[in-house]
Amino acid sequence: MAIKKYAFLSFLFLSLTVQGQERNIQNIKKLTFGGDNAEAYFSPDSKNLTMQVTNTQFGVPCDQIYSLDLTQPITDFNNLKLVSTGKGRTTCSYYMPDGKHIIYASTHESNAACPAPPKPKDGKYLWAIYPEFEIYMATKSGEIVKKLTNSPGYDAEAVVSPDGKKIAFTSIRSGDLEIYTMDIDGSNLKQITFGLGYDGGCFFSHDSKKLVFRSSRPTTEKDIKEYKDLLAENLVMPTNMEIYTCNIDGSDLKQITKLGKANWAPFFHPSDKKIIFSSNHHATKGYDFQLYMINIDGTGLKQITYESEFNAFPQFSPDGKKLVFSSNRQQDKARETNVFIADWVETDDVENADSKNLKKHITYLASDALEGRLSGSKAEKTAAKYIESEFKKLGLQPPYNKTFLQPFSYRYKTNPHADSTVVGDLLNSNNVVAYLDNGANKTIVIGAHYDHLGRNEHNNSTKPFSKGMIHNGADDNASGVAGVLDLARIYAKNNTKEKVNFIFALFSGEEDGLIGSKHMAESIKTLYPNVITMINMDMIGRLDDKKSLVVGGTGTSPIFSELIQRNKPAGFGVTEETGGIGPSDHTSFYLKDIPVLFLFTGTHEDYHKPSDDEEKINYYGVTNIVNYVFRIANELADKENIEFTKTQINSEKKMAKYKVTLGIMPDYAEHGDGLHVDGVTEDRPAIKAGIKEGDIITKIGDCEVKEVYSYMECLSKINSGETKEVIFIRDGKTNKVNVTF
Repeated sequence: MAIKKYAFLSFLFLSLTVQGQERNIQNIKKLTFGGDNAEAYFSPDSKNLTMQVTNTQFGVPCDQIYSLDLTQPITDFNNLKLVSTGKGRTTCSYYMPDGKHIIYASTHESNAACPAPPKPKDGKYLWAIYPEFEIYMATKSGEIVKKLTNSPGYDAEAVVSPDGKKIAFTSIRSGDLEIYTMDIDGSNLKQITFGLGYDGGCFFSHDSKKLVFRSSRPTTEKDIKEYKDLLAENLVMPTNMEIYTCNIDGSDLKQITKLGKANWAPFFHPSDKKIIFSSNHHATKGYDFQLYMINIDGTGLKQITYESEFNAFPQFSPDGKKLVFSSNRQQDKARETNVFIADWVETDDVENADSKNLKKHITYLASDALEGRLSGSKAEKTAAKYIESEFKKLGLQPPYNKTFLQPFSYRYKTNPHADSTVVGDLLNSNNVVAYLDNGANKTIVIGAHYDHLGRNEHNNSTKPFSKGMIHNGADDNASGVAGVLDLARIYAKNNTKEKVNFIFALFSGEEDGLIGSKHMAESIKTLYPNVITMINMDMIGRLDDKKSLVVGGTGTSPIFSELIQRNKPAGFGVTEETGGIGPSDHTSFYLKDIPVLFLFTGTHEDYHKPSDDEEKINYYGVTNIVNYVFRIANELADKENIEFTKTQINSEKKMAKYKVTLGIMPDYAEHGDGLHVDGVTEDRPAIKAGIKEGDIITKIGDCEVKEVYSYMECLSKINSGETKEVIFIRDGKTNKVNVTF
C-alpha cells in the first residue's frame, strides 16, 4: 500500500440473501411452527423425521419426542405425533433399521415431572447431564418395547449405524462422559473413547465404519478442575468443543477441527469425506452459530449457512438429497427454534479458497530471495515471472499481444529533498495481467499490487535507518497477490461459465504512486468497453482478533453497501468507506468512472517495515476474504448493469492539500486524544526532532491535532522551511519540540 497515498483512507431481502449465499441449501421449507424444536433425524427411507419438541402453547413443557410424516402436507403443530410418554424429559431420538421403532433417552421412569434446567454459573452457559436418563426403544405410536440401558448415571445420545448393526451412545458409567457402542439388541457393550472430557453427540459414517463426535478435552489444571467439579454436579459447560473422528472400535482417533469455542453437532457428508457441523468459532460477541463443512483431514473449512444466529443439528437424508437442520430463522416469536428441510445442492469444490495455495504464494513472494520486490528491480521481474507462470498453468489468456506483461516506465527521484530540477532515475516495470474470456458483454477487474519497498531504496520505510534491509511485504501486498491468484484459479478451473469476463491484474509501481494501475486504467475502457467493477485487495493478511475488515468504495455504486454487508463472512466486522479515492490501485479505476471496491484488514506495527513477514499472516482471514470476494463477484456477475456513482466530497472526510511532510506514519483510527504515530521515516523532520513511534501528537504550532484529518489540515498551513512547536504525549507525559518542516 502506497504510503504517499495512504492519507486518503478514511423477508424479501432475507430470501434474496439466502439465495445468494446459502448455495448448498435450496428450497428451504419450515417444518415446525413455534416452540423449541431440535435434533430432527431421518427414518431409513427418508420419509419421516423424529425430533424433540418443547412447546408450552400445546402443553409440552419440556422436551418430548415426536415424529413427522414428510409425505403429508405440513401446516401446524398437529402434524407432529407424540412418540415418548409425555412425562419427564427426553433427548436424542433416532430411528431403528426397520423404520418402525425409535430409540430415545428419557427421565420418565424416575420422575414424571420435568427436571429443572440448570441456571448459568458466573454467567456461563451449562448443559445438564441428568443421571436419570436411560435409553428406551418404542414403536412410532409410543409403546415402549425395550429398555436398552439400565446403569446409574447418564445414558443418552443414542444413534444407529446405517448398516443396522450397532448403536452408539454417551454414558458416564466409567466416571467420565465417554462414547460406547452395543449391538442393535443392546448386547456386546464396548467403550470407544477414553480421554478426559465430554465425548458425545456421535454419528456413524454412511459406510458404518467410523464415528464423528464433539468433545471437550480439558488440558490445563484449571480447566480440568472446572470440568470435574461441574461433572460432580451433573453439569457440563459446552463452550469449548472440537470435532473428532475414530473407527467404530475406537482406533485411529483424530481431531478434525482446531477452531476454538464450540464446534458440535457433526454429521458425515454423504461422501464420508466431509463433515457438516455447527460452530460459533467465528463469533466475536454474542450468540451466533452457523453451519460449516470441513474435509475429514481438517482442510477446506466452508461456511454453509448465513441467515439467523442459530443453525445447528444438521443431518443428511439417507439418500443424500435433503438436509434437515434447526434454526432461529423465520421466527414468529423471540427465542423460537424450528426445524427446516432443504434440498442439498453440491457445489464445486474448486470454488473454495485454498489456504495451502495462498500460503505457497505468500511464502514465495515474501521470501528474502525476492528482496522486497522493488518496482523496476531484478527481484520485481522475478516476481512477475512467477505470477506469469501461475497464469499460464491456469490456461488464462494473455491480453497484450500474446504476453501477460504490460510494460511501463517512469522516473523516480530517490532523494525527496533534491532540487526540483533534478530528474529522477528511469525505472522500467511491468504489470502482469491475465484474461478469462467467458464470452460475456461485461468484465470485472480483480487486482492487487505485487511490488513493495525492496531494501528501502526509495525511502518509503517507516523504520528508521533501514536502508539495505529487505522489506518482504508479506501483508503489503503478497497477501493481495495471493488472493488474486487463488481467485484466478477458482474462476479458471470451476465448472461454471460466469456471465462476466475477468481481468486478473497484478500491478507494480504502486508504492511509488499507483504508477502501474494508472497506466492500465488509461486504456482499460478502450480494450474492455464494459468494465463494470474493479475489486482491489491490498493488505488482506493481518485480520485482527475482532475480525475487522475495511471495504472501501462502497459509495461508488448504489448497490454496493447492501451487497458487501449481506455477503460478509460470519463474525467479521465490516467497516464501509464510501469514497472511491483511497490509498491503493482502485483509485486509478475510480478516476475513470468505474465502480470500485477495496478490501483491507488494516495497518499494523509492521507496516512498511522489514518485519512484515510471512509467519505473521492470518490465513484464516485471507481465506475468508478470498471467499468473500468470490461471493461478491458472483453476485455482480449476475447484474445487468452496475451504476457508477461519484462519491460526494461532503460524504467523505476530505484531506487538505499540504506542501510539507513531518515524516510519520499516522494511525488512521480516531482515538480522541490526538494523532497516534505508527512509525517514523528516516531522515525526515519527525525523527530529527526526536518524535518516536507510539507518540501522540496533539498540536502543531497553534493548530490543534485531534486525528489524521486535522493533522493534514495543520500541515496545509505550513510552508517549507518554517519551524513550528510540536506538542506530543509520550508515556502519559506532555513533550514539546521544535520542528523545521
